[in-house]
Amino acid sequence: MTHSMTTTLSQKRVQWTIWVLLGLFPISGMTIDLVAPSLPAIAASLQISDKIAKDVISIYLLGCAFGNFFTGFLADALGRRNLMRIALLGFVISSLIPTFFPHIEMLLLARFLQGVTIGAVTVLARAILSDVLPPEKLIRLGTLIAAMWGLGPIIGPVIGGYLQVYFGWKAGFYFFALISFFAVVIVFLVLPETHVNRHPLNIKTIKNNLREVLTHRIFIAVIILMGLDYSIFITFNVLGPFFIQTKLGYSPIFFGRLALCLGIVFLISTFTCRYFLKHFNVEKLFFIIVHAAFFVAVLATIASYYFDQSIFLVVFVSGLMFFASGFIFPMAMGKGLSLFRHIAATATATMSLINILMTSLISFFVSFINIQSAIPMMLIYAVLLLISVIIYWRMLRERE
Repeated sequence: MTHSMTTTLSQKRVQWTIWVLLGLFPISGMTIDLVAPSLPAIAASLQISDKIAKDVISIYLLGCAFGNFFTGFLADALGRRNLMRIALLGFVISSLIPTFFPHIEMLLLARFLQGVTIGAVTVLARAILSDVLPPEKLIRLGTLIAAMWGLGPIIGPVIGGYLQVYFGWKAGFYFFALISFFAVVIVFLVLPETHVNRHPLNIKTIKNNLREVLTHRIFIAVIILMGLDYSIFITFNVLGPFFIQTKLGYSPIFFGRLALCLGIVFLISTFTCRYFLKHFNVEKLFFIIVHAAFFVAVLATIASYYFDQSIFLVVFVSGLMFFASGFIFPMAMGKGLSLFRHIAATATATMSLINILMTSLISFFVSFINIQSAIPMMLIYAVLLLISVIIYWRMLRERE
């Protein structure tokens, strides 16, 4: 039997809980984007290669994947609130590590720990939302979650660009520590415990829960789509600073402003998606957006061979990709969250583990690219969307 805390929490307390959790998503949204403008400076300051500097993103994603996964089992067994407090405190501490120990080994360790802790925060937030909301509201809220997460990519690069120019790369980590400290205080004061249907923390229960979620075709399909979709953001954040700043000679502030514009596109797209969901079903929207985005990516790849040094092509096409992502990611997440409310934390942890491991792996391979033109970025967009089209037809499309 599924329990919900909506029976014991007042409507006002539920609303407060929702808004507190939504306020946490921009932090996770900016943990990559705020650091991205500093990647060339990190490489220069620590005297490391561009490849290793790019690993600052991929190692964060790896930590995030594991933080998501293991937190799910703990949250279903032990509850949500105390784990949320511990995770946020851990993020504060890990954010301060590279400011006191400015070496590449400590920076990579700090980024891994940032990933573990903020990954835990993300799973716990989604699980709590599953505790207090019915499935139909969860699907609709998926677009708002994506919009709040999208605030990170909007403001993160701008903040990161200015911090880099005026204070250096360490300033971004001080900023993370400060905002997460405020989040800790708010969570301590406001967030209730919402999980009443706890599951024993034993191997048999874990195996049964995993088997249930991993054998669900639609659930696996939306997870893969989320991973492919998120990889579009990562591709721009890994390659963009080196192409736009190092190759074309623009400043970190300029890159931050470009990323701001792309973040706004994503945010507008999530609200547009929310509107269209009132008039069209999810499957139809998936069909239209995935295929249209793939068509654009193919045309962009062809164009990149003629305009390989064009910043306009990179920004315009990336904007279209971000707009498509504003539809795909929240629809996939909302659909996935609605399927397993009785084991919400395990389901969301599995969701995050797979899609972020995918993104981390893609980021790792992308980091080997010494980008000198727009061609590699456009090719990656096209390949990611081709796989998305295949997933749609093989797994997501409703079978007759």
